Amino acid sequence: MVKHVITIIVFAFSLVSYGQISRGGQPMPESGWLESVQVQVARPSVAVRSTMVGKQTTQPLRFADPIYTNFTPQNSGSWETNVNGYNVWRLAIKSEGAKSLNLIFDEFYLNEDDKLFVYNPERTHVLGAFTKENNKPSKIFAVAPVAGDEIIIELQTKLSIDYMHELNVSAVNHDFLGVHQYLKRQSDFGDSGDCNINASCESICSDEVRRAVCKIITDGTMLCSGTMVNSSDQTGNPMFLTAGHCATNYPSGSLVDYTAQTIIFYFNYESPSCDPVINGTDAQTVSGAELLAYVENMDFALLRMAEMPKDSYRPYLAGWTRDETITNPVFSVHHPQGDVKKIAISSTAPVNGTYNANSYGGVSFLENIHWHIANWERGVTEGGSSGSGLFTEDQLLIGNLSGGAAYCGNPVDDYYVRFNQAWANNSEKDKSLSQWLSPDDVTVNELSGRELSDFKRISHLNDEKSAQLLYDNEFTGSWSGHNERNYTAYASSFYDIESAKISGIYVVPSKAEYSSQTVNVIIWDNNNGVPGDVLWSENNIPIMNFSANRETLLELSSPLEVNNSFFAGFELSYSANVDTFSVYMSDISAEEGNNRAFIKQANGEWVQYNTVHPSGNKSTYWIDVLASDAVFVGIDDVPTSISDSYVKIVNNPIKTGEISFKTNLGFLERVEVFSINGSKLQQVNMAGVTEGSFSVRSLPAGLYLIRFSSKNKSIVKRVVINK
Repeated sequence: MVKHVITIIVFAFSLVSYGQISRGGQPMPESGWLESVQVQVARPSVAVRSTMVGKQTTQPLRFADPIYTNFTPQNSGSWETNVNGYNVWRLAIKSEGAKSLNLIFDEFYLNEDDKLFVYNPERTHVLGAFTKENNKPSKIFAVAPVAGDEIIIELQTKLSIDYMHELNVSAVNHDFLGVHQYLKRQSDFGDSGDCNINASCESICSDEVRRAVCKIITDGTMLCSGTMVNSSDQTGNPMFLTAGHCATNYPSGSLVDYTAQTIIFYFNYESPSCDPVINGTDAQTVSGAELLAYVENMDFALLRMAEMPKDSYRPYLAGWTRDETITNPVFSVHHPQGDVKKIAISSTAPVNGTYNANSYGGVSFLENIHWHIANWERGVTEGGSSGSGLFTEDQLLIGNLSGGAAYCGNPVDDYYVRFNQAWANNSEKDKSLSQWLSPDDVTVNELSGRELSDFKRISHLNDEKSAQLLYDNEFTGSWSGHNERNYTAYASSFYDIESAKISGIYVVPSKAEYSSQTVNVIIWDNNNGVPGDVLWSENNIPIMNFSANRETLLELSSPLEVNNSFFAGFELSYSANVDTFSVYMSDISAEEGNNRAFIKQANGEWVQYNTVHPSGNKSTYWIDVLASDAVFVGIDDVPTSISDSYVKIVNNPIKTGEISFKTNLGFLERVEVFSINGSKLQQVNMAGVTEGSFSVRSLPAGLYLIRFSSKNKSIVKRVVINK
């Protein structure tokens, strides 16, 4: 099977917005019944899976048909005036029998204070708000699929309803296969083979490398994988390497290439646990890219994302090596069939080889430009894995996947474009990696990776990364949700946090059944070891907004600064049947530290889980936080689930002119100080120390970036120097 590409859905357009990062907010309350415009496809659609085992093909799988339209606020929908200071335009579109719908605007220009939302009638799937920050010169904008056969567009504007708003829906794409379920599988994630392994469950792959890997959708039709890569100029540009056939539909290689501009990058789409495998959030996306370098007969493409990923995405630029010979085991991190991040491991080093196949445009690949993986020891690649990176044990990128024959039951013969061949096989700037990844010195052989943010997902899953739903013979319901005892709230203790800025909370439900009940997600302060005052909350969230076995990320509108330990959890309503909502728990009895799970009883008293559960075991609820500038109580208390490597600035902010640090970064080589705009100010050479200090007395007061680097890994910290 040639794993060139899988189609996901057909869009009738040539460009997508340069920025689809939504800006928060909610649609306005419903004002009454909204009549929908009925549209229908011109002909019945037939989907033929192109990824069947043993079927040699480069044809993509079509998921949807376009329905061409001309809907504007001037000729369609209805207006409602003066709703909370806004005029509101709504348009409902229905295509009978569609599994999902998505929209293409060929005119999209929002004014100051404008907000645009797209959602289903139940409002369980809301995209937006899109604002003027999503405008671009082409005025073409694509909206991702929304489940169901009806979709609502809502514009909130402070301008008059007579204003000529520049919005035109030029295509409604009717999904006949079920792309929404395909991309958002709930439990077993369906289509990727059973032999695939979660990337987070293999120690050979670092957390940093996983965060460099993205799932990508191009042209609204193709599904691939790829990797963010570092450049020697240390500008932090969001460079991205993938297969050539994933990034262009123009085999001529013209860099006026619209396909790259349609790419949507999905960050952190993975299962954080090994047992059970849960569906990751797909809320962290960036849209649009510029094609920098592309060679069709070498099947590689280097892109630059059209905008920087948000710091909260925790982006990482992978390191790379141009070594001609690899002697150690290798691994690949990828998204087979669009599934959560998986890993394939070869205990045998790859060898130089020739991939006897053609490009997406029918051109034969050059000889001896690929790494040949003769056999995968664990895991395989599949359709959707195209473009994914091949890494050494030192976490360095050495190639990207063109295709091959591997699948579950036949884990052999995959081919990756060799990084060292793509480096400078062609001298032209638009056909080589060297002049983009090392513009000042194309002879650089190796470069370590780079952090672009200090955000962390702070999780207290046990070392086995396992979780469970606990029931009891003594009462109906669970120990982490609705039950007969009417426990009203559950919280996890973050007792080892000294200070942090919290930007989000992950909730991982084990059960979320449709009901009228609601959930409040809350952060409490620490009141003598139990939850105290509410520091932040999002209230009355319908249970139907959650899904069992799928994490939900709730982002705060602005970071919450905490300067002490705190609790994060949820509060339940009991207006309907019991046992309709619960979250996963993780047994931490074998871990160092204290019990983290707390229960609020019907009488309002908070108690520790291990004092009321018959086992007496320590536990935690699967409630994680997304935080920056996290400082932990004591270097030995840093949870291993946060990162395998760390640096702690002991005395931040810096008041003495000396920066003191502790780290477990293997053989620390150097420490570099940068201004906040990226200018390098000084460097201190190190000799493998695990703690130390260095002077910054020559620097004025202000905010600085400090990069700690070993041979194969870098960690960037922010410090404030006071004088």
